[in-house]
This record gives sequence, C-alpha cells and structure tokens, in this order.
Amino acid sequence: MRLRLLLAITGLVVLALVATAAVQSSGEGDARQPNPAATGDTVLPPGPVATYVALGDSYTAGPLIRWMRSDPPTCLRSTRNYPAVLAQWLEVDDLVDVSCSGADTGNITASQSWFGRRAPAQLSAVTADSDLVTLGVGGNDADLFSSLVAGARPPDLPGTLERVSRRVSRIVAAIRARAPTAVIAVVGYPRIVPERGTCAALPFDARDNRYLDRVERALNAGLRRAAGTQAVYVDTYGPSIGHDICAREAWVNGRRTRALEALAYHPFVSGMQASAEAIHQVLRGRPPSVAVRQQAKAALARRPAEALTRREQRFTASLLGG
Repeated sequence: MRLRLLLAITGLVVLALVATAAVQSSGEGDARQPNPAATGDTVLPPGPVATYVALGDSYTAGPLIRWMRSDPPTCLRSTRNYPAVLAQWLEVDDLVDVSCSGADTGNITASQSWFGRRAPAQLSAVTADSDLVTLGVGGNDADLFSSLVAGARPPDLPGTLERVSRRVSRIVAAIRARAPTAVIAVVGYPRIVPERGTCAALPFDARDNRYLDRVERALNAGLRRAAGTQAVYVDTYGPSIGHDICAREAWVNGRRTRALEALAYHPFVSGMQASAEAIHQVLRGRPPSVAVRQQAKAALARRPAEALTRREQRFTASLLGG
C-alpha cells in the first residue's frame, strides 16, 4: 500500500502548486544561439517518432486526470495528458514526459526543490537523439496564475509577462542547442474563463473574468514571440473558445477539485485531447484519423501498473482540497 508515501509527498505538492517552486539555478545560458537550420515552418517528418520529450507545468502534466503516475506522484502527472495522447497518435517509441505540476520557467533549466526533495532540471531530459520536444510553461512565474485565482492583480504585469517571454525564448535556444535536429513546439494555454458573464464554477465576477482573459491572451502572445524561428507555436486558446470553465462542454475544471477528473482550474481529459489535436495539426498539418484516435483511446483507457489506484488518487485529491 502506498498511502503512507502519498501522505508524505502530497503535502509538498500542495505548496508547490500554489507557489513557485524553489529553484537552485546555475544560470540559463546564452539568450539566443543562432541555428541556421531552424525555420518558422518546421514540421514533424512523416512516420513514427523515435523519441518525444515533454517539458512543462501542470497544464502539461494533467493533475488528477485518471490515471496518475506514481513516478513520482509529487508531479501529479497523468497517463492521459496531452503528451501521452500525442505519443499514441504519432506512434512514439519512447515518450519522456518530465512535466511537473508547480513548475515555472526556472524549473526547466535548473533543479527544482520541494523542501529538501530535489528533481533535476527538466531540460536534462533533452538529448541529441530527441526528435520532438514540446514546452508548455510560464503561467507559474511570479505566482502569476495563483495570484489571479486568489483575486489579486499582480504588480508590474507587463514587465512580468515580458520577462516570461524572454525566459521561454532562452529555454527554446537551450533546447535547440541540446537537440539540433529536433522539432520544438511551444504550447500555449487554453481559454479558461468565458468571454462574457460568469458562473458558479468561478469565484469571479464578469469584470474579473475579462481581466484574467486579457492576462492570458497577453501571456500566450509572449509565448508565441518566444517560439521565434527556432520553434513552432501551438495555439490552444483559439480551439478552446466555447469550452471555458463555464461552458456546457468545459475543457477546464472550475473551482471544485474532482478526485478522478481534474484539479481545480486545470484541464479535464477532454482539454488534454484538444491540446494534443492542436499540436498534431501544427506538426502534421491534419488531425489524426478516426482509426488512430480509437486505437489510442483504447490503449490509454487501461490503468498502467505504475499508476495510482482509484483509492490512492482519491486520497491524494483529499489532501489537495478535493
């Protein structure tokens, strides 16, 4: 039984999710290393993909989407997040998913510490053999999303967003330096709040929602700039319009954590599938076929041996307020 282990580690995760994880940094390297081979319209070559590395925060990891991995459970990484779905669709031989809930841009390039527990920099998973690298990060910098969810308006917001964009740009350059031939995709954030009004699933009024939406669109614009010519940018905001927290078919959970579905204010499995489809569209120029979707759905429905059981996941969710 792993409940004792879960009790010990999940308390750390709670704090990591609501605050920027502590970073032990040795520097982020040169801001922009030129790469003559990189072009703005780089796409993934046809055929199976040998190695795919996924880097990112909780919007990549998929906290509490059944089934959650236990290696390590502190990252709240789902076996049905968009890297897992995309890996099935692209026939990936080796998926290296090091995304982690609570990560900020610093945790991509330097070790991440949870009160004495240290994880290596996510960037260390990228090697010269990597064929595809996705990067979804930025929302946790300067406690950006957690401040907004708490109803606060971060000071010097334009400066914060510009710094996030520059950091992501440096990360893209660092990925390119480690994997010169890889396709790099910077993944934006999906729409979270409605265009108008509000609903019971959100603790904000319509004016607050408009402000939050403006911040998110500005963050995504900065991520698009950061992709530059060394990566492709994947817009998940546009495809998710009409699927915000208040929508009938919401792709993002509201204020109430659902133990076997999603952490509060995080994507459901439907949101992860939509993100995977947006990435596939950019990489291959078309959506996956019906047959490929069906095969992937069947493969991902089975609980992996290393995943948490329903009881363990419910217990973890209870420690996270669900």
